[in-house]
Amino acid sequence: MNLLRKNANMIRELAWSDFKLKYYGSFLGLLWSFLRPVFMLGILYLVFYSFFKVNVEHYVWFLLIGIVFWNFFSDATKDGMQNIVSKAHILKNINISPLIIVISSLLQSFLTFMITLIVLFLILFAFGFYPTASFFLFWFYVALTTILVLGTLLVTIPLSARFKDFGHLWDIFLQMLFWMTPIVYSESLVPASYIKWYLLNPLSRVIMDARTTILYHAFPDPKQIFITLGIVSLILLLGCVIFKRFGKTLTEEL
Repeated sequence: MNLLRKNANMIRELAWSDFKLKYYGSFLGLLWSFLRPVFMLGILYLVFYSFFKVNVEHYVWFLLIGIVFWNFFSDATKDGMQNIVSKAHILKNINISPLIIVISSLLQSFLTFMITLIVLFLILFAFGFYPTASFFLFWFYVALTTILVLGTLLVTIPLSARFKDFGHLWDIFLQMLFWMTPIVYSESLVPASYIKWYLLNPLSRVIMDARTTILYHAFPDPKQIFITLGIVSLILLLGCVIFKRFGKTLTEEL
């Protein structure tokens, strides 16, 4: 925590620089942060609702919430690995911890995530959805997803620095994870014999419960909330152990 406090200004400046650079030269700029999930929504909705007749209440919003959370996780983990490489010259010329780059990259992705969520809520409210008591729990799942991304970055960044092909393997893993997460379908379709293994995926749990709080105005089972919190905490702990072990040699491996 002392490291983050001492370097708060640097983290903020790096994050803001990355945020501006991401949309620099783009005609639509920041608007792409919401247009992308909308285009993705249109394609998936056409395929799964029109052709496969997926029977899910409020399917458009069901799908959009899943896509927004998924894009945050997917983009933040990929951007984090790319940023550590693109900022190798900073790490080699300035005596700073690689953790500063990790946090600044996460902050940049989080800004996009928050802007997308704000636009999503404006549209939801315009179509008659209204906030209830469960709405406040939604932000708990936003925080959990952010912690999950941080834990994942602390694992993947040292691996991507040490093994140059890891980025390609991560792309393949993300494709698999997309279909193992209830983004386009309901978890009710998962066979009962597999559900306990299926729910080991923390992203599945976060998306399912976030939808519950917004679309169905309900509170998830407290037991399941603690299980989700436990899984995310374990991933963060694993990330901290790996990053502490390999972070010291990270700069030399870039």
